[in-house]
Amino acid sequence: MNKMMTAMAAMTLAMGLAACAEENAETTATASESGSLAGTWKADVASAQAENDVDSYVFADGTYTCNSCKPAFSITANGEWQEVDRPGVDALKVAMVDDMTISSASRRGDKQLGESTWTVSEDGQTMTIAWTNMDGEETTEGTTVLQRTAAGPDGSHAASGDWELKEIGPMSDAALTFSYEIDGDTIISKGNSGGYTAVLGGDAVTPEDDETGGVVKVEKTGENTYRETYMRDGEVINVLDLTVEGDTLKGVS
Repeated sequence: MNKMMTAMAAMTLAMGLAACAEENAETTATASESGSLAGTWKADVASAQAENDVDSYVFADGTYTCNSCKPAFSITANGEWQEVDRPGVDALKVAMVDDMTISSASRRGDKQLGESTWTVSEDGQTMTIAWTNMDGEETTEGTTVLQRTAAGPDGSHAASGDWELKEIGPMSDAALTFSYEIDGDTIISKGNSGGYTAVLGGDAVTPEDDETGGVVKVEKTGENTYRETYMRDGEVINVLDLTVEGDTLKGVS
């Protein structure tokens, strides 16, 4: 996944709950080089806007269910590793720490990918997720704040219910910084958790270090616009449109 997506979908990546519902999001980044996609960029999380990003969880009777994941799934929430069949992830660990706190972690094989702590506010209306992403050259950290849109079932944990993005909090620079190089029709994307080399308008390629079975196709759609189309098993799972406006790169996912 392109590194600009880290800023736009930080919570999903960090929790390691792979293949959750994709979010429609928008953010901007500032480049080191004017007027070209080529260069090094840093995402401005303060500019992020999101819609259609409702996440739906239930923690009850010792079980965690992600209703907004595609497909939805459930595992035992007893603080022990549970095998799962999710793209890029083969085990998750979820625990109900106390009435207001959840902890989670993910791994692939013997490699732990990430961990997080979910803390519900005293009034139950917001939830702060403090995350660590270990799946990259550098370990990165950050926070994401969610706003409740619907309560969970009676008797369920406080983290249950429907949530939407309220705020992307501070995050490690490495999680926000990415670059592009363009040489003729060849485009090279680099970031902390990988990248790709592709031909503009050419065949889809597998991003480096991708363990999800995903591929990406890159097109130049205008004088200063580009499109990255991410697919898995022949199905489009995300489209990222990029527009260069001087020293600013706008991304709509």
